[in-house]
Amino acid sequence: MFLTQNIWKLREWARQVWPRVAIFCVGAIISAAIAPLISPFVPDRLRQTIDEVAVLALLSILTSSMLGVAAFSLTVMVTAHHFASGQVTPRSHRLLRQDGRTQSVIATFIGAFVFALVTTAAIHADLYGGLDFVVIYGVTILVITAVIVALIRWVHQLASLGSIETTTARVEDVTRDSLSIRMRAPFLGGHPLRSDDRETGEPVVATAYGVVRHVDVQSLSEIAEEEDGWVHLMVAPGDQVVPGDLILRLDRSDGGALSDELTDKLRDRVSVGDMRSFDQDPVFGLQVLSEIGQRALSPGINDPRTAVDVVSRLMGLLGSWAPDDGNDPLPRLRAPDLDRRVMVEAAFDAIARDGEDLLEVQLAVQAALSHLAGHEDGALARAAREISARALARSDTALTLEEDRARVRAAAPAYSAASR
Repeated sequence: MFLTQNIWKLREWARQVWPRVAIFCVGAIISAAIAPLISPFVPDRLRQTIDEVAVLALLSILTSSMLGVAAFSLTVMVTAHHFASGQVTPRSHRLLRQDGRTQSVIATFIGAFVFALVTTAAIHADLYGGLDFVVIYGVTILVITAVIVALIRWVHQLASLGSIETTTARVEDVTRDSLSIRMRAPFLGGHPLRSDDRETGEPVVATAYGVVRHVDVQSLSEIAEEEDGWVHLMVAPGDQVVPGDLILRLDRSDGGALSDELTDKLRDRVSVGDMRSFDQDPVFGLQVLSEIGQRALSPGINDPRTAVDVVSRLMGLLGSWAPDDGNDPLPRLRAPDLDRRVMVEAAFDAIARDGEDLLEVQLAVQAALSHLAGHEDGALARAAREISARALARSDTALTLEEDRARVRAAAPAYSAASR
């Protein structure tokens, strides 16, 4: 089921770089502060083994090295992200910024530096003494171990950071997750929106410009149950809205007008922002994958094989589309279904347009659409045949050799052949 609005916002916050860094830094400060509390449990014989000099030597290594390593790592991360934005697609930058492994590595480096800095300052302020240095030494060894592990992970990460293959796979993974969630919860987890539902109930309109990023369908259904009515959701994640656009209707049994408080409560459950989100919007993921293929076909890159690879991935994603109608829908929510034509068009139409004069791209597109034309979902199959006909019309005009045009026609679904 979809996340509630509060949990979704918390996850959006946690995906940023700085919260993880801040947590590591707080942990470093706490570990430096609890040394006096642990020292009474340390055996006395260690007092002569580890002293202030030994601790300061280790901390000096951390303070002198970790800041430089952290700065270098941040530079590498930013460079890789900008490379991916320029060579793959700008929309991939958001996914790369949310990579937990990279964030953890950089947070470890900065946290180690903060720990060493705070602990060194505490030692020079005479806040530690005796067995406290044994505890600090042990904690420093643990911090160094964490740094070593982070360095090993970072070396492995650098081999693929920002590469086209890794970025494409990352976009494919989040799109597959979004599609899987949507398949388990068709109609956003509710009942299908009927034609007369668009005119029934009290309207709630948007008050801001932007795109629908998230819908708290669970809360909407609960509000409708409290009000003894139904929520008819008119928008879906990814839809563009402007002030005055209808976003939902609340159809109550008493037919009464909505109070301002209830209207605001309902409106707040539909999050509108500047940028689309992958979580509830699988079409956005399909578009971003398609953009990778389009960028590969640009004159500056001229890499049709990457476009062919993207087409294959898109075929696999859409080919696995199989909504699960066995789940119990939310009892008081009606919502629109995913438009199959929008899905197929977002995936293939632009690649077919930009690669209209490339035989290998056209063969890949028609092969993918031919496979989808036999899909058990009738709407998806029809959409595949329609997009195939559009792509075939372009390739018939752009391809110069009749032999190439014939090969593309042979790969196209039967609908395209009949349309000629």
